[in-house]
Amino acid sequence: MGRRSVSKNFYYTFFYCLLFLIHSPIFGLEKVTLHLKWFHQFQFAGYYAALEKGYYKDVGLDVEIIESTIGIKGIHDKVIQSTGQYGVGSNELIQERYAGKPVVVLAVIFQHSSSVLFFKKTSNIQSIHDLVGKKVMLTPHMDEIVAYLKKEGIDLHDLQLLEHRFNPNDLIQGEVDAYSGYATTQTYDFKKARFQYVAYSPRVAGIDFYGDNFFTSEEEVQKHPERVKAFREASLRGWQYAMGHQAEIVDLIYEKYSKRNTKERLLFEAEQMTSLIQPVLVEMGYMNPGRWKHINEVYSELGMLPRNINLKGFIYDPNPPANYDLIYYSFGFVLFSFAVVWLVQWRRLNKQYSENLKKQVEMRTEELKHSNEYLQVLNQSLLNTLKELTEAQDRLLASEKLAVLGQLAAGMAHELNTPLGAIVSSNQSLADFLKNKINNIMDTIVGFNKDDSLRFNKVLEESLRNQTFLEGKMERSIKKELALQYSTSKKMDLYGKHMQLVVETGAFRLGDELNQILESENSLQILETVASISTAYRSNQIISVASEKATHVIKALKSYLISDKDISNGNSVVDLVFEIETILSLYHYNLNKVTIIKNYLTDKKCKGNRDKLNQVWINLLNNALQAMAYTGRLEIKIQSLDPWIKVSIIDSGIGISDSIKEKIFDPFFTTKPDGEGMGLGLDICKKIVLQMDGKIELEDVPKGACFSVWLPTFDSFVNNKV
Repeated sequence: MGRRSVSKNFYYTFFYCLLFLIHSPIFGLEKVTLHLKWFHQFQFAGYYAALEKGYYKDVGLDVEIIESTIGIKGIHDKVIQSTGQYGVGSNELIQERYAGKPVVVLAVIFQHSSSVLFFKKTSNIQSIHDLVGKKVMLTPHMDEIVAYLKKEGIDLHDLQLLEHRFNPNDLIQGEVDAYSGYATTQTYDFKKARFQYVAYSPRVAGIDFYGDNFFTSEEEVQKHPERVKAFREASLRGWQYAMGHQAEIVDLIYEKYSKRNTKERLLFEAEQMTSLIQPVLVEMGYMNPGRWKHINEVYSELGMLPRNINLKGFIYDPNPPANYDLIYYSFGFVLFSFAVVWLVQWRRLNKQYSENLKKQVEMRTEELKHSNEYLQVLNQSLLNTLKELTEAQDRLLASEKLAVLGQLAAGMAHELNTPLGAIVSSNQSLADFLKNKINNIMDTIVGFNKDDSLRFNKVLEESLRNQTFLEGKMERSIKKELALQYSTSKKMDLYGKHMQLVVETGAFRLGDELNQILESENSLQILETVASISTAYRSNQIISVASEKATHVIKALKSYLISDKDISNGNSVVDLVFEIETILSLYHYNLNKVTIIKNYLTDKKCKGNRDKLNQVWINLLNNALQAMAYTGRLEIKIQSLDPWIKVSIIDSGIGISDSIKEKIFDPFFTTKPDGEGMGLGLDICKKIVLQMDGKIELEDVPKGACFSVWLPTFDSFVNNKV
């Protein structure tokens, strides 16, 4: 053991000495260029640390770091033009790879993207959906924000898109309603300006992109694998040092690279990067092929890439598997040689085999006797196994419901998250009103004279009576009409405060009485006071509506989960209309793009196990939605055909081919991709329905598929029992 350890240490020492000599200045430093995607800042701290601490020089590299003043434009072409070129990019690398540019991502620095969408906290934007019709600035190539908006049902054509000037004052001064930026830098600018903001991250919608990605060309990887590996390891070592010595690297950047940003701002950026890089929890540079597949899927939903593109060669493997070709060839040669020798001996062995055949027949006869005895024992074992499988089938029914609950979890989370988010946001607005504004409002109202008090009451009454939300197009139309009507009034400038407040408070609906409001010297104070009170009242209404929606969802889930006492023995009377309506409420999140046609032609009830029947409805509805890709027409028909109640679920999906119609109820038969279904759903549905003396059928329809379940009515069950 000791001798082996000494030998192993010797080889390691020899290897590292040889590596040091190869990369030492005696042989000369190799020239390497690193292209950054933006100005010098802490975002690239690891590369500065690797250069200044001599990590690059230790592995024989002379590195030049070049900043960009125009973003990532042109970086990919520079990297693939010649060897020795490296770059810092974003998630667009997967698009460049698909477009034919042979880029290879070497490491991921940011485990999570810092891209967010900023709103003014006190604006009339209470949720992401209030963006429709508003002025928005979106950073180029910030595709995760576009995907987030699309997932929330917001198309870019619904927004007033403005060119991004990368100036936080555009949002602070109200020039724009929403502003895309980075949590690592823009957050500092807003806090420095004491600007109250709200930040929405795409991660709340499950869109989790990588941040900065370190990449090079395929030619560089193939021709200089050792240089690639050395540059990557030295860079990651620099990143590890930079994140552990943030203040030191901030001083380095400010003194040697750029004074564009203050040290305070650089240090703030470093602190914000810690949670995105996660240097303690995640190995520096780590990347998961599954995350790149997720990014591919998001781009596919945006129409920017096809699904499941080939990522082979795109993701760099620092420790590729060993090449065993020589071993395989050697083994093949030995096997071939053995075959030749065996053929030479075949003639001699053939004669000996004939003589032994008779003896072997006698031996086999004796073995068959023993085998027969073994088969009898095996048969008894199979009977025991069959009993265990029957018990396992019952457990499968229970696990199927748990699987359904898992499918509902994401939708339920969204259904509750949206109203709860509205409640939180509205509550903050109310708290701000009660804490910071109400005293000033009271002082203002008390200071009004009699005429101004009448004007104030009239505007307030109109504003509270009609809280209709105006979309961007309607709001602009009203402003233009008012500007034309009051062209002689300086107060009603198209872009002035009077115009905005007249529209916001609904005072434009007063008609000719609006002139009386504008005649007052305190008209602006009257409108501002009403706007503040109206905003608080609107927040109260939002809380009321959102609370009602959340309560509805919880009641639906409670109705689905809580069973009657009689369910266990199967003696429950089942209201099919009520149960199916409850399930549709739980699936509401998945039905946004589905047209539901309800034909409830009878109110009769059936006899059966409510809990198990709900598994049938959920399984059939889930299959229908997947067949339609959650878009199309879904019809649910309940009719009475004595002595049956017939429930039909008809979808407008791709349908079921004639070649597999006879197999769809077979256990473990499925047409879904691997990992998305076990093929037990319809088999379980059939067994449940048969246990209740019913039947399930696949009926022919012009388009899509129709599954019909026949169940005995409660009246027929009672009559048969009597």
